[in-house]
Amino acid sequence: MNGIIKKVFFSLQYKFMIFSLLITIIPLIVVSAFSYIKSTAVIEDKVSLSNFKTNQQIAENINFVFNEMINSSTFLLQNKEFIKNLRRSKSEILQSPNYLLAAQNAVNNFVVFKSNIESIYVKGLNGLVFDSASNTNLINGSLQQQLFELRGEGLLIADEVTSYDNTRIKVISFVKVFKDIDDLSSNLAIVKINILEDEISKIYKDKLLSSNSDFFIIDEHKNIISSLNKDKLGTKLDHKHDDPRLYSGESGYFNASLDGRNYIETYYNLSRPGWKLVNLVPMDELSKDSKTIRNFTLYAVAVGFALCFFMIILFSYKVLSPLNQIRKAMKLLEHENFNINIKVKGNDEIALIGTSFNQMSKKLGELINEVYTVQIKQKEAELKALQAQINPHFLYNTLDTIYWMSRMEKAHESSKLVQALSKLFRLSLNSGNEFTTVENEIDHLKYYITIQEKRFEDLIHFSISVSEEVLQCKVVKLVLQPLVENAIKHGIEKKGTKGTIEIKIYKENEDLIYMIADNGAGADESELNSLLSKVEEGNRGFGIKNVNDRIHIYFGSHYGIKFTTSLGNGTIVTVTQPFIIGG
Repeated sequence: MNGIIKKVFFSLQYKFMIFSLLITIIPLIVVSAFSYIKSTAVIEDKVSLSNFKTNQQIAENINFVFNEMINSSTFLLQNKEFIKNLRRSKSEILQSPNYLLAAQNAVNNFVVFKSNIESIYVKGLNGLVFDSASNTNLINGSLQQQLFELRGEGLLIADEVTSYDNTRIKVISFVKVFKDIDDLSSNLAIVKINILEDEISKIYKDKLLSSNSDFFIIDEHKNIISSLNKDKLGTKLDHKHDDPRLYSGESGYFNASLDGRNYIETYYNLSRPGWKLVNLVPMDELSKDSKTIRNFTLYAVAVGFALCFFMIILFSYKVLSPLNQIRKAMKLLEHENFNINIKVKGNDEIALIGTSFNQMSKKLGELINEVYTVQIKQKEAELKALQAQINPHFLYNTLDTIYWMSRMEKAHESSKLVQALSKLFRLSLNSGNEFTTVENEIDHLKYYITIQEKRFEDLIHFSISVSEEVLQCKVVKLVLQPLVENAIKHGIEKKGTKGTIEIKIYKENEDLIYMIADNGAGADESELNSLLSKVEEGNRGFGIKNVNDRIHIYFGSHYGIKFTTSLGNGTIVTVTQPFIIGG
């Protein structure tokens, strides 16, 4: 110690100050880097929001087209000439083709003024069926039934029609059952207004930010019903695009990683429930303007990191390494290794701490050895004294001596009680084993009852009922006696009149059940149950809690004691243990 003090003292504080000056520039670089990163994030967020608003406008334009289709059906329903022909009977339609021509002309004249409508298909319930573009349309039975159940409400669907030259055409259709406005209970026809899927894709075609971005529309079953890539039409949404966040709200955007590339995935619910407009844009293409800033920031961060790393290594080697050595030595000291000795280097506070630690370790070892030696001798003396006091052979022999003296003196009742007490004590010890059998528990209880019957004369009647199959069941010892004692003390004695204590032991499913019932004073059920978790003043409930705790320890918390009682109506104690043969 004196040798260390004589050396020139160079404070750890000064060392820390020098290092702090050297690394002052590093936080500036790092802060700058984070500032650039933050500014890049802000730019990306603003561009993402701008892209979201663009998608919102596209969705509104698509919804406008859908609304135009719905409005077209309303205008067509108001065409008196068209409706008049739908009201005609089947026989009238069959008698003259002029009615069909008149209906077709009415629809064709309407379509002329609706440039985005590809065709209108009419399926009159009177047999008047045609398509304004001579396309083949198919309305299956389930769709037709769904339309009738909508009671005049229309439905947007993704469909396919076949043109006169057998070309299949992808369309978006609005389908509706026309009802007679003069008799709403009467259905006139199913009208299907078709627009080309291309009309929808044109709306977002010019809004692509790059060749790597994409737009598509999915329906409620995750089928792609509109896309710039026509090969995807009618296919299921790819699982890599099917992100749960797509369905978390009506609209929004989030970052997604697809094929190792970061994207902004934007979605917007269309007016048709379940249909969504989805847009994918590569993140790097959204933030092209921030690439220069990002690259510069990355270089700055790399340089800052290199400097920090160098300074940390230097600081760790010069200052923290000795501290780490002391920390490891303290860990060994925690495990009572008092022979540890640290090699002290340097001339600062850490060197002083190391020297003090070595002295403390040595002193602790000496003190611990002294204390252990004293304590061991003390415990040995106490154990020997305790063993002499509770030597079971001494107690057995003494009780046997008292028993034979009582017999010789013809004190038969006294000898009977002494014998019961001797056997009660012998069974209680159970050779130091915690487990016994039901048969031994009953024997133990009977000896206890013998003593209590002499004490209470005819005040208490005891009844024991045991199933033969449970006698060899393995159980925790000393369970019945404390519970019967509790029934005597807090049940029969408390009531002050003659009473009965009934003990039943039986098997129920895979469990062994003890039931101790008395017709004594009873108690508050919640108060009794509280004794299972705590011991009240005067050690009340100690025996019950001890029994319950031991059952929990050996068999688990789902076994144990349960009380059923009420004031004045006696108490039933139920004890559950697992049924295990073999004590």
